[in-house]
Amino acid sequence: MTTQENQQKITTLQQMIAMAEANGLPVDDLRRQLNELISSDVNSKTPIYDTLKINAPFPITDEKKKCVEETVEQLLSDAPNAEEPVLLLGKIQCGKTDTFENIIGLAFDKKIDIAVVFTKGTKPLTEQTLMRMKKDYRFFESSDNLRQKATIDIHDIMDIYKRGLKEVNVNNHKTVIVCKKQATNLEHLIDLFQKVNPFLKKKNVLIVDDEADFASRNYTVARLNVKNDREGNPIIQDRELAMAKISQQIDEFRKVPEYCRYLQVTATPYCLYLQPDGLLYLQGDKVMSFKPRFTSLVPIHSKYVGGEEYFVKSQNPCSMYSHLFHSVSQKCIDVLGHADQRYLKSSVSSGNIYGLTTTLVSYFMATVIRKIQRERDGFAYKSSALIHVEISKHNHEWQYKIVERLVNDLKECIVNEDNSDMRILNALECAYNDFQESNRKAIEEKLIISEIPSKEDVMKGMKSLLKNKEYHIQVVNSDEQVVNLLDEKTGELKLQTTANIFIGGNILDRGITIKNMLCFFYGRNPKKFQQDTVLQHARMYGARDKEDMAVTRFHTTDRIYGILARMNELDNQLRQWFIDGKDKTEPNAVFVGYDADIKPCASQKIKVSDTIVLTKQKMFLPKGFWTGSKTKIQGTIDKIDKLILSSPNYKAQDKNGFFTISKSEVVEILTLIESTYVYDDDHNNKERKNDMKELRCALEYCTNTSGDTLLALQRTNREMNRIRENGGWIDAPGDGRTDIQPSRIVAIDKPVIMFIKQKGAARKNELGENIGWNNAPFYWPLFMTQENVEPTMFAINQGDAGLASVIDLSDMLDGINQTEVLSLTFKGDLESAFGKEGTEIESEESRGITKNNASRYLEKDENGEFVIAKKITTINHGVYTYNEGVFPFKLKNYKYMLLRNKRNVHADVMLLELDSVDNWIMNPLFEIEDGNLMDAYNPENILVSVTDTLIDKNGMESDYIEKDICQWQILFKVKRVLKFRKHVSVNMEDEEE
Repeated sequence: MTTQENQQKITTLQQMIAMAEANGLPVDDLRRQLNELISSDVNSKTPIYDTLKINAPFPITDEKKKCVEETVEQLLSDAPNAEEPVLLLGKIQCGKTDTFENIIGLAFDKKIDIAVVFTKGTKPLTEQTLMRMKKDYRFFESSDNLRQKATIDIHDIMDIYKRGLKEVNVNNHKTVIVCKKQATNLEHLIDLFQKVNPFLKKKNVLIVDDEADFASRNYTVARLNVKNDREGNPIIQDRELAMAKISQQIDEFRKVPEYCRYLQVTATPYCLYLQPDGLLYLQGDKVMSFKPRFTSLVPIHSKYVGGEEYFVKSQNPCSMYSHLFHSVSQKCIDVLGHADQRYLKSSVSSGNIYGLTTTLVSYFMATVIRKIQRERDGFAYKSSALIHVEISKHNHEWQYKIVERLVNDLKECIVNEDNSDMRILNALECAYNDFQESNRKAIEEKLIISEIPSKEDVMKGMKSLLKNKEYHIQVVNSDEQVVNLLDEKTGELKLQTTANIFIGGNILDRGITIKNMLCFFYGRNPKKFQQDTVLQHARMYGARDKEDMAVTRFHTTDRIYGILARMNELDNQLRQWFIDGKDKTEPNAVFVGYDADIKPCASQKIKVSDTIVLTKQKMFLPKGFWTGSKTKIQGTIDKIDKLILSSPNYKAQDKNGFFTISKSEVVEILTLIESTYVYDDDHNNKERKNDMKELRCALEYCTNTSGDTLLALQRTNREMNRIRENGGWIDAPGDGRTDIQPSRIVAIDKPVIMFIKQKGAARKNELGENIGWNNAPFYWPLFMTQENVEPTMFAINQGDAGLASVIDLSDMLDGINQTEVLSLTFKGDLESAFGKEGTEIESEESRGITKNNASRYLEKDENGEFVIAKKITTINHGVYTYNEGVFPFKLKNYKYMLLRNKRNVHADVMLLELDSVDNWIMNPLFEIEDGNLMDAYNPENILVSVTDTLIDKNGMESDYIEKDICQWQILFKVKRVLKFRKHVSVNMEDEEE
């Protein structure tokens, strides 16, 4: 049969399948015929990929084909850097799995023999991945059909690590191995290739690292040179960076196959782009590159709902998406954060948790509306809601109790048609009106055609749903629970009844798909938000029906919503960088958005990186360089002079000497300037070689929004030294009055580049050392970012020097048991606060105990609970329990306090000796309405804020004052300053205050 005839039959079968699916008819036999046609097409060079394309649940667009084919081309490249990763970047729940399955299929068709798929280190995601791949690769199961060109065997590493794989099967089939990112799984994978089946090392291997920013690259502090004190307690003398266990194992496996390519897959790539370029050397070992060398974008399909809808279109009051966000008070989130039995008694009457009451009313009503609409079309309907407030499993049980109690109260009112409870009646009225409006707007926007059911029908449906208990409340906070809830066919969470409320934390983030989510109640509220973690919590993103979106609601606080909106901006900014093709320019830096309230990722993921934060009117310049001799560089300097003087706008300078210049001109000049610099061992400056690259990265980013133009300034005949009197390098070639200040005035929408020409004379100090230059004129560039620039972070190549970040605290902690040392940060000058080393003092250092930092100050028992030292006679509010002024917990017995006044390598460090723990003062603090804290030991100042508003059945409000909640403050008694050292190189984990 000719290819043309085959293609006509394939097209006809595709049309028949589409018509059958539209009418709800079976299509298995038609698909079988289609697959046989594809397999029998002798001219098909990519039968696996072709089969996947034709059987795709949605038509594959040209964009997606380009994404798949371009990614495979990059992966299978024979370029010198081919072993460096390629990144598949997609939005949250936008179809990344389907895309990388197509990439694997095409890679199999080309030259790959084995695909190893790494999943996040949880059993549910491993199970979900296996289910999904077996379903999508079902056309390639072992078969007696001789016309089937390919067979794909899919294995879990835990099923095959003992018996191994048969060589004949690996030779004749394609193989997929799914491996959880967990130490035992990875150990078995390495052994499979090295010991059990060493022939696998000869095969062409593709690694697909799903959620590649999670667990795949973490760094830790390796402890070296440990000695014991006189009592046998270990003392750390120095530390050095190393990769965490799982990261080490992945890196080790990458080196095993003779041919290995690496595909990273994620929606939150921030830590990947902030890795250094090229190889690293940690503890003397070579570590493979982890920064993506190429980024491929997963196209957004037509059914995708994400940040655009939740944070951009939602700002249009005429859009149905303007009804998505519903504000919840922080007090409501706080109540769900720790058990307080009072709320089980007051329940619906509590104003503090009224936001949760309205959330549940809204969710049940939304479910009923969609159920009625779907049943009109002859289909059943099930929905889901997710409540994600905290990580703590203990608190999940508490949240379950609150939700269950509120649902029972709703049930009692609605089922019994109790029209006297105005609290619930008002919530029902507001919810229906809100849905009516969003539904109307959706129809006007031509997003949906379904009319909203009448209020009477909706109330009747809610009564039926609650009366017949067509709802299920489920705590999901363990791997086992999620695995048992996964649908074997789809890998999604099973919806067991009409309305399904899931309560959980991190186990319900990355990769877990929850179908028909009409309600997302979110309350994770750290001091500083971590973008890669928080965005992965957005399980409400994904392929969503527009009819569902008309009644979907997102409940969170105003602050959290604002933070998420900002994250969406930063994420779009990063994605646009690649859409514009900026990643292909030189220097090859990727810019990750930065915000005061948001950090891109956990610090341990980028410990080895030389990350630079670019903010408004920040200056970048080279430091510590040496120059070539006058004979060598004079011709280059003359050329730079000519380029500046001949710049088209040079003669149109303003009164301060500024003129407009193009980015391309500046790049040419900077390239020439850099060629005059010398970095070598003789001048002890090799580590400064990246300074010019930093400057050029900043230039690239800042000109992206300035029309590729800058303001330039030339200054000549300067006589700045190279080295300061204290031995440090000069880092301020610009004059503050004539150069820097005028630049700050004009650097508003455009950045400024200053070309400062130095005479370069040699000049000796009193010791006869040259603190000047090489007797050759040279240019010293200084770049200033503009005022109106979006802050960002980027990382550059570390070079080959290695990254051993060594700390030596042996002199500070000699003879001290580190378990007796409390490490804290201190704002201000340590010597001014406590005095010089050896000073005996009577001072106090205070810290407040919060639920986030309590484990630092309080003892825990073997069950992980805080030890109760004094009986709690009032309501137990956890670490906020007032207990009639008696501190109820046991404090950790610290004998020393180690303070540092910065979180970086320039910190001053002071070691203080503390008085006995018995002499510390525990002070209960109460919050007043203006936010101040008052001392409870002063009877006149025992003032507390209104902690709840009770609402009776008639809607009348009354204040409820809770006198049993406080924040405990520790006043540490300090005896003396034991040791003090300035600018110690430290590498401690950041603590919360």
